Amino acid sequence: MHPELESEQAYVDHAYACLERMRRQMERAGEAGIGEVEALVLEAWAAKRLVTFEDAERGICFGRLDLDGAVRPLYVGRRWVHEEQTPIVVNWQAPAARPFYTATVAEPQGVELRRRFRTDGRRLLDLYDEPLDGSAGDVVHGVADILLEELERSRDEHMRDIVATIQTDQYRLITREPDGVLVIQGGPGTGKTAVGLHRASWLLYTYRRELERSGVLVVGPNPVFMDYIAHVLPMLGEERVEQRAVNELVDGIDVVRPEAAEVARLKGGARLAEVIAAAVRALPRPPEELLAIRLEGAELRLSPEEVRRLIGEAQAEAPDHAAGRERLRMKLVRAFYDRYAARLRSAAYYSFDDIEAALRSGGFLNRTLNALWPRTKPDQLVRRLLTSPEQLAAAADGILDAEEQALLLSSRGRGWSEADLALLDEARALLDGSDRARGHLIVDEAQDLTPMQLRMLARRSSGAVTILGDIAQSSGPVSYTGWNELVRCLAPNVSPTVEELRLAYRVPAEVMELALPLLPLIAPDVAPPIAYRSGDEPPRFVRAVHDRLVSTAVHEAGREALRNGRTGLIAPEAILAEIEPLLPHPETAFDELSSPIQALTPRAAKGLEFDRVVLVEPAAIAAGGVDGLRALYVALTRATKTLVVVHAEPLPPELRAAA
Repeated sequence: MHPELESEQAYVDHAYACLERMRRQMERAGEAGIGEVEALVLEAWAAKRLVTFEDAERGICFGRLDLDGAVRPLYVGRRWVHEEQTPIVVNWQAPAARPFYTATVAEPQGVELRRRFRTDGRRLLDLYDEPLDGSAGDVVHGVADILLEELERSRDEHMRDIVATIQTDQYRLITREPDGVLVIQGGPGTGKTAVGLHRASWLLYTYRRELERSGVLVVGPNPVFMDYIAHVLPMLGEERVEQRAVNELVDGIDVVRPEAAEVARLKGGARLAEVIAAAVRALPRPPEELLAIRLEGAELRLSPEEVRRLIGEAQAEAPDHAAGRERLRMKLVRAFYDRYAARLRSAAYYSFDDIEAALRSGGFLNRTLNALWPRTKPDQLVRRLLTSPEQLAAAADGILDAEEQALLLSSRGRGWSEADLALLDEARALLDGSDRARGHLIVDEAQDLTPMQLRMLARRSSGAVTILGDIAQSSGPVSYTGWNELVRCLAPNVSPTVEELRLAYRVPAEVMELALPLLPLIAPDVAPPIAYRSGDEPPRFVRAVHDRLVSTAVHEAGREALRNGRTGLIAPEAILAEIEPLLPHPETAFDELSSPIQALTPRAAKGLEFDRVVLVEPAAIAAGGVDGLRALYVALTRATKTLVVVHAEPLPPELRAAA
């Protein structure tokens, strides 16, 4: 037992007492309001801040630094804790905490000793001291044990923060300056999602003033994934980050139907933006006859040619259709005023405002605008393109061929698909203006996004972007040859900085060795991840007869679910449809995360992790060519402890040797 364990436990107990006083002060925040409205505002603010206290039981303090010449050590933890403005624990994002992650024997950065705490909630289990004068000795193994213990701990339904075990390569990317586009390429289990979330927290702490109004937006692949990661930022004391799945970015639209792969690929291509833009440009309707109105005995006229010119000017000057309508309104009023002034010369008694009021009276101006520049809702415009051969042909002329137009029209049906959302967002931006731009955009699993989805994100970005993903795990409708090709869709004039995470902390070596033969086939330019640790047991292969494949898979999943940790069952969609009725059925999609067995397709499993995975019929997953092999690579690398492969068909060649 470390000789200072008892005194350090007393310090941690004191830190929790200080935190409790801070919590009570926060709960009374509403009482400080001088009026009812102010009190309600303060209470709402306090309620959000109190959420950030909820995870304090996980270990508020995880280490300390003894600094050259310092009177007292610096304690580092998940959040700032103070007593009468005296710091008790410094939050991990603070510049003072940087040496905890970056100091080395070669570059001690003023640190004499780094001490790490091994904890169980509020209780200290052990201390590991790391002198930075080169005399660390075997204590380094104890420091590594803290990371291994965290990695091997059973998963639950929500992702955990990694502040106590952030590694130097991760910290360098978390704290990188926010300018431009940063791409973090990382294989399975390298911690890229955790790096992205901790980067959001660090950015808001470090650039609080710049991001206070514009904010940070985190975008992930689907709602289940977003619910899985949603608790990390509140754990870190941050409640101001907006987190959304990519299919939740378009408010008011629900995805209710699937889309055929070839249609989703077509709808995801950037040419659809040209089609929608052409449809919006075609909305104004120049008149074929004179526009005329009688005012104070004078007939004022505008020729069709002049109105056509005004419409063209309004389209060229306005950022969107709605603004263009307002421009045209002002141009029409100005044109009629000029006609009036020319007719009466110096005897003009009406002002510009008088002319506008006269044009409005009786509804002339509104009727004229509605005829020349009709208002259109985004869903109406997109629906007409997807259902009317004539309107699609006019908008897609020279952009899509006849076969592609027929394919788009074949997708018409009730409700919207996920591929339609980016089309609706494109139309909304052109008709009504774009959504507000966020100060920093963080995109996870970006390799699966289509060019149209990337355009949707670009409209919500001010230019500072962090992209997270793995080209080898690409399974979206549109494939990319590399990150530069993808970034061109998001930020056309920007050269990204591409950084790589190589150490796979989550996936044990035995599982990684099974998956790595796929890598040269699916992403020959991607460096293979390096497993950080070995697992408890090698992958297990179970051969089933064809008519008992489903029951065998359910049996194996049930066996694994009896062990500690989360169990995932990953299977092709057709087989999953037979398996799901035999499993505990969650009431909602979000309940899947706490279900004893979570059943998923390979694509739906992306970004998630399980202690134990039962993978069903890998040959069926791999049957889809390169895309199928990528899906198999994803499915194989979800397990942190145990992988069971259940199959009736012969295994894919890449797995046979290992089996």
